[in-house]
Amino acid sequence: MNKYRSAIISLLAIGIHSATLAADLVQDTSIVNATLIAELSPNGQKISALALEYEDNLISGSHLAPIFEINTLLDQQETGKRSVLNTYSNNKAAKSASPQAGKFLILELDVQDANANLYQLQIENEAAQTFRARDEQGNIVNVEKVQANRVPQYYGERLVYRIRQNGHLKLLNGKTVGKNHIETTAAQVLMPYVQDFTPHHISAADNPDNRLHYRLYQPQQVGEKTYPLTVFLHGSGQLGKDNTAQLLSSKGAIATLQQEQGFVLAPQYASVFDPFDDASKGQTGGIHWQTQNRLALLLKMIEETIAAHPNIDKNRIYLIGLSRGAEGALKLLQQRPDFFAAALLLSGREANTIEWIDGQADAESLEPVKHIPMWFFHSKEDKTAPVEGTRINVAILRELKAPFLRYTEFSTMQAGDNGILSKNPHNTWESVFDSPEVIHWLLTQKREQ
Repeated sequence: MNKYRSAIISLLAIGIHSATLAADLVQDTSIVNATLIAELSPNGQKISALALEYEDNLISGSHLAPIFEINTLLDQQETGKRSVLNTYSNNKAAKSASPQAGKFLILELDVQDANANLYQLQIENEAAQTFRARDEQGNIVNVEKVQANRVPQYYGERLVYRIRQNGHLKLLNGKTVGKNHIETTAAQVLMPYVQDFTPHHISAADNPDNRLHYRLYQPQQVGEKTYPLTVFLHGSGQLGKDNTAQLLSSKGAIATLQQEQGFVLAPQYASVFDPFDDASKGQTGGIHWQTQNRLALLLKMIEETIAAHPNIDKNRIYLIGLSRGAEGALKLLQQRPDFFAAALLLSGREANTIEWIDGQADAESLEPVKHIPMWFFHSKEDKTAPVEGTRINVAILRELKAPFLRYTEFSTMQAGDNGILSKNPHNTWESVFDSPEVIHWLLTQKREQ
């Protein structure tokens, strides 16, 4: 009798255990929320990750890419799948260098996906303009050139992400999340660094309409600690009135922040020609960052920022300029040779160029800056700003025995050479702003006392 009783108890136990296992397979729970994360890539801001929130901590978030499918729609039209590169758990909706205990599952996405963008670029200034230049005989002539710029326009709710979980996911509370799906839009996107740049403007003392808009990043300050200040000057393609394009087109504004917290100024001028410094009215004139008026506004912006933030280290003020911004940065160095600690000058032009009138670099004008640590970069195949301009600057500085001068010349024949992802050899910054060596070099320079 006892033998039969034991057998019945055993069978009941097995049945109860089986029922428990069966109940554990599918639970009445779902993904709580989905958040898009956008980061600056070498060639623009991209949606680089997705944070899925669950009701409790995950047992593990690793190796889950095979069970997720992500599709995008723009204006209700399917635009393809996103590639999931990596998955892990975290305690907040953010990417992490290593998994953390938490209820967020981070799906890292391939920023090279064709549908990784979260904005479109509206092209402006497509009509040719007249500029002064020098012809092959050395004469000053008028030439027609297009100086188009690109204004970012966020998709917002027009961009939809459909996320499908096609497998099981175990939570710490014992529940198993079964197959699930959730939808979100780009109306709300987390933008590390970019979202912390605040808009400002500076005006000339004698004319409030003569103004320069800029963005300011302030570090999370700790006690009496001092911080470096980086000034980033954009190229011609990012001019405008949106006070945003200069942040998004490259990693220039965040290049130093990737290694060290600090202050960053990222200004933006509004037009190719400066209406407050017009050669036709007898003023010096120029284009982009060339004009004396814009240089004065830049210096006022920098000086007022330093005055407002006494924890800026005055011996660690850095300049980064790309393309026309490199030209402007070199002009700032020439105007204030004892003010800046170092500069990165990428794909710029010959010193002292006005509009397209080159051939004016000389030892006399570069002598005052020879002591400043400067690192020039250029691709020899650059057709936008020919390499000869940088070579001339470097040659003169070498003749002047500039002790801290550095020059790197790339050979860029195809997309991917030297880490330049685009097909444009002009874009040396796609490599440089992701270089730990270069940024470390910059941040270790200090102004001579």
